[in-house]
Amino acid sequence: MKTLLKLGVLSICLASCTMDGDDLLDPVTTGLTEQDVFGSPQYSERFLVDIYRQILPILAHTDFAGPRWRNLAHLDVASDDGTTILGGSDNVRIFNSGAMTPASTNMFWYNDWINSFSAIRACNLFLSHIDNVPVDPQYNFSENTRKIRKAEAKFLLAFNFAELTKQFGGLPLIKEVASPSSDNLLLPRSTFDETIAYITQLCDEAAADLPAVHPDNELGRATKGAALALKARMRLYSASPLWNDPSNPEATPYSGKYDIAKWQEAAKAAGDVISMNVYSLHPDIATLFLTRQNSEVIFARMQEPMNYHSATHVPYTLYNGSGAYGIGGVTQASYNLVKQYEILKNGAAYLPEDPASGYDLQDPFKNRDPRFYRDFVVNGSRILGKTAEFGNPEPGHNKSGAHNMGYLIANQGYNSFAYVIKFADPTLNVTWDARNPGGGPRVHQNFAYFRYAEVLLNYAEAMNEAYGPESDALGIGKTALQALNEVRERAKYPEGRAEYMGLKGGMPPVPAGLSKDQMREKIKHERRVELSFEEHRFWDFRRWKDIPDTEIQGQIPIYKKDGTMEYQIRAIDNRYFNERLYRMPIPQSELLANPELVQNPGW
Repeated sequence: MKTLLKLGVLSICLASCTMDGDDLLDPVTTGLTEQDVFGSPQYSERFLVDIYRQILPILAHTDFAGPRWRNLAHLDVASDDGTTILGGSDNVRIFNSGAMTPASTNMFWYNDWINSFSAIRACNLFLSHIDNVPVDPQYNFSENTRKIRKAEAKFLLAFNFAELTKQFGGLPLIKEVASPSSDNLLLPRSTFDETIAYITQLCDEAAADLPAVHPDNELGRATKGAALALKARMRLYSASPLWNDPSNPEATPYSGKYDIAKWQEAAKAAGDVISMNVYSLHPDIATLFLTRQNSEVIFARMQEPMNYHSATHVPYTLYNGSGAYGIGGVTQASYNLVKQYEILKNGAAYLPEDPASGYDLQDPFKNRDPRFYRDFVVNGSRILGKTAEFGNPEPGHNKSGAHNMGYLIANQGYNSFAYVIKFADPTLNVTWDARNPGGGPRVHQNFAYFRYAEVLLNYAEAMNEAYGPESDALGIGKTALQALNEVRERAKYPEGRAEYMGLKGGMPPVPAGLSKDQMREKIKHERRVELSFEEHRFWDFRRWKDIPDTEIQGQIPIYKKDGTMEYQIRAIDNRYFNERLYRMPIPQSELLANPELVQNPGW
């Protein structure tokens, strides 16, 4: 009973609670005042859990699809890695065409600004009252609990500031609760370096009091590792070319003051997570994203078991029986990404464009990186006893793939026929309407905001920039090359899974002897594959100041009149890119409400 009253089952609250902190304090809705909420351990715990719930949900589920596009597609459909044929995706099209303006209220950055600052206010409110919450053994609320909850709120405060910083740069650093008439609501933007320093301070303070692990009934709460992983990520961002540019001698809201030592700070921050010796790579890539609790997950959004994400991402035509929710394949990979998955040949790995790979455009999905078969459904994939068959007919011909999906024909021009199933369970046979969360078998599909593979890649990148590929300058027994290869060599074909085509072995290591520049490209490549569709590519090429591909290609199966099928590489979308898109625009409504704010360059 105490566990229930304490709201210890955090995963259920994150998935199903309908109030946020402001709703809990709405006397019209609840009859509760601030004094009521923070005079009670029960209500104060609920208030904190509601702040967790406000963190953006990445995986689609039936009660709240998330404010990014207000539909089911992943963020990377707005990068050169992805595309979507989903109806109602006008916002994606507007973003990709460059037609948005700071006045656009239907873009993700507008929602992120509003929602994150709402969460920041809630964190500040919680921190201003938590010391007044009475100790109460009935709800297991002790002085130690108070200390941990305060640290959790500091982590959540840092997390929300971090989400905004990677989009906009320096922020108004609101550090206390302000009344509507307070001048604190009209703060100017701090510099980027000041913003990173505040996030780092919050992470350090949180890490000092957070436990390394929580009991099972409190999975989903922030831990010491989560605070240190957030610090490491933001140190990496602050060292990256967009924010650490040699042409910027002074810090501004748009950029930090150039300092090569920022790479050393980033390496040290990632090394601190590694040195905890708490985390390790999950050995089975097939179950990595379907296992509620494993050694790789550092901080995740805990959700009730569900089938909806699988139903919306595995093409529904591959399910057996009838009654399945008739929408699938909503997030698709571009050929621009697909060709980054290497071909294994005689113990070595080659990109398809390398003549040594033996790549055959007409037999393209053979002997690929093991992660290819986990991340995508393509022609020839083995799913639920079926061999997937997709494709378009040649003009004047009526033959098409047996598993083509017959909806949203108007958007089929965006179809790459490489369906992203990275977080789905391809063994889950959805033969019912998946909008009913209680219908049929369900699977755990928690989204990891931080996992150990990212920490290793962050460490590899920072160590390479600071010390080179093969230096253990921090003395933790790991070089950039070793960290990269840990991630790479974990990618092995799981045995006994039809989706992996009976292949054996795995990815070979990157060899020693590379220059810093060569190693940088290897790390970029590995991040693009390992972290695909985990909301990294969209921000990575920005912080690197790279130029993404603007011609988005698909590897299109074409059924010909002579009865054969051939693959053709075709442009399926043309994207707009300008350097102003390295940073998101501050919403125009916020600039009008706060004259102290200044807009980002180019907007």
